[in-house]
Amino acid sequence: MAAFSSVPLVSRRPLIIFIATLFIAVCIFIAATALELAPNPIPAVTSAIKTQPLSAAARNESLGFGEIVYISMPYRTDRQDAMTLVASTTGMKIKLIPGVDGNDIHVKARPDFTPENMAASALGCWRAHADAWRYMLDSNLETMLILEDDLDWDVNVHDIFEHLSEEMQHNPLRLDPQTARERLAAPYGLDWDFLFLGQCLDSPNPKRSDLFHMYKDDNMPDIDHQIHELKNTERKFGLSEKMIAEYRVLAPTWGPACTMAYAVTRQGAQRLLTWLSYMGLSAPVDNDMSFKSQSGHFHGYDLLPPPFGAWRVEGIKDSDNLRFEKSKPLSGNGNRGGSSLNVKNSARKRLQEMMYANTWNRYDKAFPKKSDEEINLSKQKGKLGYK
Repeated sequence: MAAFSSVPLVSRRPLIIFIATLFIAVCIFIAATALELAPNPIPAVTSAIKTQPLSAAARNESLGFGEIVYISMPYRTDRQDAMTLVASTTGMKIKLIPGVDGNDIHVKARPDFTPENMAASALGCWRAHADAWRYMLDSNLETMLILEDDLDWDVNVHDIFEHLSEEMQHNPLRLDPQTARERLAAPYGLDWDFLFLGQCLDSPNPKRSDLFHMYKDDNMPDIDHQIHELKNTERKFGLSEKMIAEYRVLAPTWGPACTMAYAVTRQGAQRLLTWLSYMGLSAPVDNDMSFKSQSGHFHGYDLLPPPFGAWRVEGIKDSDNLRFEKSKPLSGNGNRGGSSLNVKNSARKRLQEMMYANTWNRYDKAFPKKSDEEINLSKQKGKLGYK
């Protein structure tokens, strides 16, 4: 006869539960370890449930970046009104980073090796941009778009950036393979420090003008509405006049000027604070970004023509740099007569049409005016007005 344990089944139940629990925990650990070690596990899991391409993130209120900020001197409430208005009518949300008066920067707070003759306006510009980089790191953002407060952009800005996202996800100029994180949640990649999107001048590396990528864009501004100096830059890449009118160019950063609009990655913000603050400052912020790109301290890209352009009214309101104000009138043409380059369908110009209620023409169509005869008849019946 077979021998059976004399221990009752009830008394063994805790042991059975313990063994089963341990077995389940070991299985979960093995599965989690396998997923972690597998190449690019996250995209493989999420690709089946993804309903939209990553580039669709460009249609959100931050154009697919972690956040959009803009720099404006505290007293330029006129520009702050304008930026908030234009952003709100083009589906964007922007946060103010206060500008800085260079005269208010304590001598001990100036970066080492700052030229003694650097203008206060240039020093203040540097500090405001450095504050933006620091805000990005403090906020733990992966990317951020930084704007200045005198910009215009296209009403189709989301289309423009969605197309840019598609191109940058398949960027042939990448130095490193695309990571799992980039494929999952980085519409513009993360292989760069900064991406210039609003420069006023630019130049390619004279020894490597072969390094560029170009793509067609239906929202390209007419060639006559592109900045002359930037068209010359595109010619240095070998583009014909027809190509300049139809294609945007993406190239490694070498010689941009003006910081009207640029995006930054987290690594880029760290490098900018390192080389343009912690280790010193050798020139105005845009020039130093160029110089240190040329020396290999930064890795960026420039987009030509840039999608953001300066809004100009031809008066002293165009600049917060005192050196340029004495010979100009206060208002110039005003926003009613303002203009911009590099923009096909100006969001600022559309404002006048978009914000005009056209009230009385709409009333005339909805409620045609009664004839005198109809009015007299209504009076006789004691029925006045519309009911």
